[in-house]
Amino acid sequence: MNSNHPRLRWIAPALLLALIYAASLTVYGLSSRTGEDEGPFVGDNDEVVVLVTAKSLQPTTDRVQAEVTIAVGEEYLHANGDTLNRDITLLLFPSTSHEEIVFRAGAAPTTFDTEFIATGNAAYWPFDRFEVNPMVVEAYEGAGADRELLPTGLLVDGRVDGWKARAEAVAVDTDLSRNGTGASLLFARTGGNLIYAGILLLMMTILAGLAAFVALQTFRRKRAVNTDMLGWMAAMLFAVVPLRGILPGSPPIGSWVDIALTVWVVSTLVASLALFVFCWWRDSDQPARPEAVATSATDSE
Repeated sequence: MNSNHPRLRWIAPALLLALIYAASLTVYGLSSRTGEDEGPFVGDNDEVVVLVTAKSLQPTTDRVQAEVTIAVGEEYLHANGDTLNRDITLLLFPSTSHEEIVFRAGAAPTTFDTEFIATGNAAYWPFDRFEVNPMVVEAYEGAGADRELLPTGLLVDGRVDGWKARAEAVAVDTDLSRNGTGASLLFARTGGNLIYAGILLLMMTILAGLAAFVALQTFRRKRAVNTDMLGWMAAMLFAVVPLRGILPGSPPIGSWVDIALTVWVVSTLVASLALFVFCWWRDSDQPARPEAVATSATDSE
C-alpha cells in the first residue's frame, strides 16, 4: 500500500488529536475527584463537632467564605434530642466576620456565614494557591472567667467551584489554641481550570504567530499585498481582549501571565499590522495625477 495515499496522511494528526483529547479528559477527571477522608477530624459522640463548609474563594481579597455549624452528642441535648441544653460558644481564627459564634440553649444548632483570611497571591494565576493555616475552632460553655473548653472536633468540607481543597490536621501553638490542634486548608486550581487556561493561552499565541507569518511573507514579497488582510489582522488584535477576559478565575490585570504572554501577543499583533501597512504603502501603485492623465490624452490626439 502506498504510504503517500492522501487518506494515510491524516492518520497521524488524527491520532495525535485523539490522544490529546483523551489526556485532557483524564486529567480533568482525576483532578475533580474528591477523597472520602478530606476532613482532618471526625468527632466522637461526646464531642462538639464543628462543621466548616467552604462556599467560595475570593483570590483578589484573600478571603474564604464559609458556613459554620455544630453537631453535638447526646450529652449536650435536651431529652427531645433536637435542642441544646446549654449555651455553646465557638471561637474562630482567623475570621473577619465572626470571631465568636454563640449557639443558644433551647434552640437547635443553626448555620452561620463567616469569612476566613487566606494567604496567597492571585498574581501567580493559574498556579496560585491559597491557604488558611492554621484554622482554629474551639467550643466553650459558660462565660468570662468561668468559661470551660469543651472537647472539640473539626470537620472541613472544601468543595469550592474551580478549586481543589485539601484539609489536614496541624499542631498549633497553645497561644492560639488551648488544645494545641487546628487545621490547614489548602486551595489549588483544578486540572480542568488549568487545561482550559492552557487552551486559551495557546489560542492567543497562535493568533500572534499567524499574523506575524503573514506580515513577514508579505514583507519578503513572497505574497502579494491584499488589503482585506488589514481587517483580518485588526480583528485578531481585538480578539485578544475577550480571550483574556474569559480566562478561568479572572486573573487580575498585571498577573505574570500578562507580562509573560498577553503583552507579547498584543505587541506581536500590532507590529504585524504595522509591517503589513508598510508593505501596502511600499508595493501599492500610486494613482495617476490628473495633469498627467490630461497630457497623455493630448499626446494621443
